[in-house]
Amino acid sequence: MPHPPRIAVLFHGTAASRRELSPMQRKLRRHCKNLLRTNPAPIRTPKGPERAIKAGHLVDVADAFNDRIRHRDMYYVATNIIKPVTRTHRLSYAECVGPQMVDWFVSHYWGTSFRHFVSTLQKHSEAVVEPPATPPDVAYWICSFSNNQWQIEEELGAGWEESSFFLALKSPRCVGTAMILDDEALPLTRAWCLFEVLQTKIIRTTRENFRGLYLCTITGVLQNGKSGVDLPMRIAERLASLRLENATASVQKDKEMIGELVSKMPGGFQAMNHFLRRNISEALRTMQAVFTSELETLLHKLDNAELESEQDSEDNIVLCVDEYNSQRGFAAVPSEHSVPIS
Repeated sequence: MPHPPRIAVLFHGTAASRRELSPMQRKLRRHCKNLLRTNPAPIRTPKGPERAIKAGHLVDVADAFNDRIRHRDMYYVATNIIKPVTRTHRLSYAECVGPQMVDWFVSHYWGTSFRHFVSTLQKHSEAVVEPPATPPDVAYWICSFSNNQWQIEEELGAGWEESSFFLALKSPRCVGTAMILDDEALPLTRAWCLFEVLQTKIIRTTRENFRGLYLCTITGVLQNGKSGVDLPMRIAERLASLRLENATASVQKDKEMIGELVSKMPGGFQAMNHFLRRNISEALRTMQAVFTSELETLLHKLDNAELESEQDSEDNIVLCVDEYNSQRGFAAVPSEHSVPIS
């Protein structure tokens, strides 16, 4: 029996391999090609502040895998998207897409919905962007995207002072910490998030251009007073009873190390609890001021509209009466709006 032509065999093999790819594998392959178009020659970048990712590139991930991610969290994204996409180059995702110098450090809980995470950062980028830049240009240091997931031990270093996230947070180019919150304030129950808040508090007192801790929600930044009412109220209620000393960690020695660091700073956990509550209190007061101002503006518009409506109604009545009298040969009815005849 004659052998089939070589080209037919190759075509059959290619077609078969395509049939064997799952929908997720096809998405991953397509996304890898898009990354190479964006950044054809990924190179290794020093860990820390130079490995931030643009908000727009974060949105690209959410859009490309939207039907697969759905309500899943960062644990899913790191395992099923970030690692497969970076497997070839063995770099961080930020290095593969094109690393940026950090603008903001992101503190968050991996168990939060990824969709919620991305939407919240979109709101934050809109609130903090400075022209001529646009919101998609704001660069965030996000552990899952900025750390090399293939060399986690190297990213953490011999101690927290050498860790990539500490290097990013303390960088002079980092202007603040964006904490991603849901109505349960879950990041504040995690020891590493507590550590990031601690470092944010320290930097805030030593660097004038550092904006400190921004409490970010899916409806907006709390400090801007533009985040609605219900969610900030739930977060405030949660913080009223939350004790940072009860924060947990997956590794007990991490919890002990962070607890010891907090205890050594002036005021210890009490000062940290006060710091967070003061942030939410200031945010609520800003929200109250913005709401009061907008309410007064709205009431003023309604009052003016009502006056104009009454004026129009009175003028229309006079015109109708004048027209009626004119048709019947009567004199026009004088009114306070009529021009007097000298």
